[in-house]
Amino acid sequence: MSEIINENWQATKGALLEGLNGHKKSVMDVTLENTRRYLAESATAGATSAGNVATLNRVILPVIRRVMPTVIANEIVGVQPMTGPVSQIHTLRVRYAETADDATAGEEALSPFKIALGYSGDEAGSDAGKADSTAAKEGTPGRKMSIQILKQAVEAKTRKLSARWTFEAAQDAQAQQGIDIEAEIMAALAQEITAEIDQEILASLRTLAATEETYNQAAVSGTATFVGDEHAALAVLINRTSNKIAQRTRRGAGNWAVVSPQALTILQSATTSAFARTTEGSFEAPTNTKFVGTLNNAMRVYVDGYAADDTAVLVGYKGSSEADAAAFYCPYIPLMSSGVVLDPATFEPVVGFMTRYGYVELNNTASSLGNAADYLGEVAISNVSFS
Repeated sequence: MSEIINENWQATKGALLEGLNGHKKSVMDVTLENTRRYLAESATAGATSAGNVATLNRVILPVIRRVMPTVIANEIVGVQPMTGPVSQIHTLRVRYAETADDATAGEEALSPFKIALGYSGDEAGSDAGKADSTAAKEGTPGRKMSIQILKQAVEAKTRKLSARWTFEAAQDAQAQQGIDIEAEIMAALAQEITAEIDQEILASLRTLAATEETYNQAAVSGTATFVGDEHAALAVLINRTSNKIAQRTRRGAGNWAVVSPQALTILQSATTSAFARTTEGSFEAPTNTKFVGTLNNAMRVYVDGYAADDTAVLVGYKGSSEADAAAFYCPYIPLMSSGVVLDPATFEPVVGFMTRYGYVELNNTASSLGNAADYLGEVAISNVSFS
């Protein structure tokens, strides 16, 4: 087998991981090892030639390094890499472990319907919900709470694309423009696949999210002296939606938003908006999804370049743990080329591109820690004017 997946693999992987930190680095490490294992198995079966491995070294691995850390999934959903075609994702719940008054063993803790029942204190009569006397609690450890790790199976799905070209076209492009047709086609196929993955995730989250507020510029209250005064109302409604997410999940307020180019323009032109344009550079990806700024110095704002003008603002929460999110993206084989093969009918070279990944949402309505919809909300937009 080629040197890249044998003698020089650790050096190659080290170079590809350079500059990554934390969870992004660990996800990239797992997916690179999956790629290496897939290549080794293909080589054993005689499906990968030395030429194809050389192409992988020159094109595929750099593309993986460029694409994987920048997909929008890293920013808005949990990312848990798969080590095989079937795996498990994990999230957690906090539960009451004992039955006490209106709190029942097995129910979700921290619920706004149960938090005032006095599970840790007095539960009787007029003192329910208050701290109990010290004498009543002496010598007892208190009522128990438990943490449950919720598991759900996820199966890898597949996306494939292919392209063909003629030897004459490849020779002419190389001779006249110095363009490597094979490399350009592979890069284009990779961009198309990753763009579709991002759009799949965004569309799925938008389907889950309920419309919490509506920004109707024609109905904004007060007397505006400048159109930016009316635009400032959008930030208020985004903040309201963010706080509703905090109320439902008890985990935190919405800390990310995905906006359309039109909604981004509204935020940028608002006179009293707390929106701050990013100064740390754009969040660039082949999908044209960018990190464009922050709202209230806390919420990260991304623009979806493919979104229509009337697309609602999508607001969501992602916790510090990859187990605390609305949905889970599970990369398996991030990008893989089938290598260049010849069409038996035309003898034209054909290259195929494949990606395998899992995607799952937890829709347990009995638990906010397991209900994807609780982590999301939308702000609808209508009657927008810029003059």
